[in-house]
Amino acid sequence: MGFSTRRAIALVALGTQGCLTGHLLDAARRREQPVAYREVFVDGDHLLLAYTALVTDDLGAPLARRERRAAIALADLRRGDRTTDAFPVVRLRDDASLPGQPVALAASDHGGRGRAPFLALERGADDRPVRFVLHAAGEDPYPPFYSAALTRTSTEAWVYPLLPLSLVVDVATDPVLLFFAPAVIVPGD
Repeated sequence: MGFSTRRAIALVALGTQGCLTGHLLDAARRREQPVAYREVFVDGDHLLLAYTALVTDDLGAPLARRERRAAIALADLRRGDRTTDAFPVVRLRDDASLPGQPVALAASDHGGRGRAPFLALERGADDRPVRFVLHAAGEDPYPPFYSAALTRTSTEAWVYPLLPLSLVVDVATDPVLLFFAPAVIVPGD
C-alpha cells in the first residue's frame, strides 16, 4: 500500500495548529533593533551613526548581531514633529566609511553651550539606547531621536518557496481561511 498525497496532506494538517501560512511567515520574520551606538559623526547637514543591532525572531529570541550604519538629516532631526515609524532614516552600506566631525557619546547632558558636539544617551531598563539628544556647539539641544526609528523588519527568503504548498494545506484543512486570510495577511505584511 503506497503513501498517497492525501495522506501526506492529512499528516501535515494534523501536525499544524491553525494557519500554516501564518506560522511559516511568523517563523521567517526578523526584527533588528539597535542595542548600542558605537560611533557618531556630523558631516555637513547629516548625523551619521554606526550602531550594533540585535536580530531577533518574531518571538523575540536573539539570533545574531549586526553592525549597521545610517544617516539622519539634521533638518529632520531639528523638526522633532515626526513619529518614530515615519522618521526618514537613510540606510548606509554596513561597511561605509563615516566622514565628518566626531561626536562624543555621553550618558547624560554633561555640559552647556560652547563645547564640542555630543549625544546625550538615555538607556532603558535593559541597557539598550531608548533615545538620544544631539547637543551641537553653541546651539540649543535638538529634540530627542528615538532609537526605534532604526528598527528594521524583514522576512527571510527561505519562506517564499514554501508558501504555495502552505496555501494548499490551509485550503484543504480550513477552507474558511480563504475568506479571512487576505484581511489578516495583506495588511500585516
